[in-house]
Amino acid sequence: MITLRRLVVSHGLVLLALGLGACSTAPPPTLLSLPLPSPSQPVVATEAAPPASSVASAPRFLTLRRVNIPEYLQTDAVRYRQADSTLVEWPNTAWAERLEVGLTNHLALLLRQALPSWTVCDSHCPSMPTGQVLIVNIAPLDYVRSAGQLRADVSWRITGPGSTPTPVFSGNRAASTPVSPDTPVGQAAAMSTLLNQVAQDVARAVR
Repeated sequence: MITLRRLVVSHGLVLLALGLGACSTAPPPTLLSLPLPSPSQPVVATEAAPPASSVASAPRFLTLRRVNIPEYLQTDAVRYRQADSTLVEWPNTAWAERLEVGLTNHLALLLRQALPSWTVCDSHCPSMPTGQVLIVNIAPLDYVRSAGQLRADVSWRITGPGSTPTPVFSGNRAASTPVSPDTPVGQAAAMSTLLNQVAQDVARAVR
């Protein structure tokens, strides 16, 4: 009886050790971010030199609110659309930061390059008479893998300082951006391309 009990205990310890060993050998997920624009990558055209009469004008501030995306994308999981009502996650891959945070930071970077005479803030700019607020909504924002395209509907508006609800500028675009290669990296690159187009639209409107 004692021998049988020892055998059962020993067998259980072996299984536990094997289970712990399997957990410890699982590779960590690959962390994904939107690619940083390199000097050779086309970005938004810079502003033309201001006329002499406006050189001494007050500095302009643009506060970029957190980019609004569908709730099913507000996560660190990297997801793509498999069918009309089905989403799938890339295995062993995660965003280095929540997607809406990464999109906001990336768009702010592109806007700073596009509007060098502006101060672009991705949190809160000082309350200034020349300050404006940019609100961007992107829904849907889906990599439709069967079509090889990132499909997105983007709308944005810029309001004046304070709580004035009337937009000073606004715009929208429906985009189908090719995804190549068919990988999480390709998906991230397509999102970067989309944001660069949005930054161009905004920069053209405010200049």
